[in-house]
Amino acid sequence: MQHLDKKRSKPSVKVFDVIAYCRSHNIDERETRKLVLIVGRFASRLEIQMNLTKRPARFR
Repeated sequence: MQHLDKKRSKPSVKVFDVIAYCRSHNIDERETRKLVLIVGRFASRLEIQMNLTKRPARFR
């Protein structure tokens, strides 16, 4: 039997569904298709944001 520590068993990078991420952040369909071709169906938030040509504005 192997003991798993709950603090260490969490993944270090969260992976998102690219299509669902684009829908929730109001990214248009053309940009979504381009992202799926570049990074695949699942990617980290950083990979998605770095491959966007039109980055959403951040308001403070």
